[in-house]
Amino acid sequence: MLITERFVLLALDPAGGTVILPRAAADLDALCAAGLLLELVVQRRLHWSGPGFELEDRLPPAHHLLDLATKALHDHAAGSVANAIARVGKRLAPLPTALLEGLVRRDFLHRVRDWRFWRRDAVRYPLRSWQARNEARNTLERAAQSPDIGGLSLLMLCDLAGMLTTHLDAAHHERAAAALLALNDPPRHDIERVALAVVRQALLA
Repeated sequence: MLITERFVLLALDPAGGTVILPRAAADLDALCAAGLLLELVVQRRLHWSGPGFELEDRLPPAHHLLDLATKALHDHAAGSVANAIARVGKRLAPLPTALLEGLVRRDFLHRVRDWRFWRRDAVRYPLRSWQARNEARNTLERAAQSPDIGGLSLLMLCDLAGMLTTHLDAAHHERAAAALLALNDPPRHDIERVALAVVRQALLA
């Protein structure tokens, strides 16, 4: 499962079927787009080179959303991080809906059309698979204890959305906060953590 899919599962109101971000200023589209960038970093298809990202796309990614993200970045990966996030978000818009629909196709969510107030286009996505959500939450807890790049990416997205206190107890939250604080000054030789740090800075700007 993609990092950004786990993020969406954790952000979803299980019964209401809508994504709710506790931090009002959080931008769901940007967080989801950043999640795809981070996935490409984890898969070593996107590399931080100092002024910008370099794309390695000799082989197409297995996931269609990553393939679209790669195409959005093609020949433009050297731009700013904020620009890369914006390009992916624009190319895949509405990205949160695409992620939710993908989770429906894999039987993790229901799709319910909401006919209230004559909003015929309104769709909700109540949770169908508690196992999938629990696995996403377990991934978050494991990341707090021993964060690899993928786990740290999920922690970062949840933190920026204001969701960590919703899903982590005090002990896990303390460890997660320490891991995220270390991104303020990542080792320069660790290019993956540097990439996470610059994505985080772009989202905080």
